[in-house]
Amino acid sequence: MRKENVYFLLGLLLMMSSCDEWIEFSPYENRVKEIERNQNLVSYNRLIDDVDKPYEPFKVGLIADTHTYYDEFEKQVAFINTLNDLDFIIHLGDITLSSNIREFRWYSDIVNQINIPVFTIIGNHDCLGNGFDIYTEMFGDNNFFFTHKGVKFVMFDDVFWEKQIKDPDFEWFYHALENTDENKYVIPFAHIGPWSSQFPIGNKYLYNEMMEFYNIPLSVHGHDHRYDLKNPYGEVNYLTVPSCNRDELIVLDFKADTLEVERILY
Repeated sequence: MRKENVYFLLGLLLMMSSCDEWIEFSPYENRVKEIERNQNLVSYNRLIDDVDKPYEPFKVGLIADTHTYYDEFEKQVAFINTLNDLDFIIHLGDITLSSNIREFRWYSDIVNQINIPVFTIIGNHDCLGNGFDIYTEMFGDNNFFFTHKGVKFVMFDDVFWEKQIKDPDFEWFYHALENTDENKYVIPFAHIGPWSSQFPIGNKYLYNEMMEFYNIPLSVHGHDHRYDLKNPYGEVNYLTVPSCNRDELIVLDFKADTLEVERILY
């Protein structure tokens, strides 16, 4: 065999062995690496010792809508890592703009620099194309809940336009909101607030009726890219978490007797 052919074959073998590192077959593929899978479950496992603890004060950081704002997101992550009083972070969705694997991977690379566990819920931009499949591979179920120190956190996927379905899974949501373990609070999180133009009027009032039925003190959302705290339908408070380019971190402060919302500018 000629020397040139040997060199060519060696080069080809090296290319094949490392192709996953530098060849992207399509930005719309949904190949998720093993190390990137089930990230919400990984975060839950880091907190599992606190699942059955009775209620005690703690704080949770809230972020949202980091798509396209990658420099600002890295700045936000760096600020979060200067704090030492947060138990975990919840991201309210829209981690991508177009739902391609490259954007999901950029988000994953940045968010995993945070020193504490992070739970990521799905946003409407994350459901474009095959984004829903990528999300569930990378983060797990689109609807889930868990308890932490006497508080039940309910993560609800209320996206339906981009998924071309009639309604979100309100039946699942209704049962998930039930306080079966006598937690001090049950707090729902969903990307889109019920006042959005995407919500038909029936869904808007159904959502709020569930809040009132279960005496939910606060419902938390993203999507609008700006901070807001209001009660547009009566007694229930609705919190909107701003996008990361606003240079704000929202904190839920579970005190001994009250739940407070803290707005930190950095």
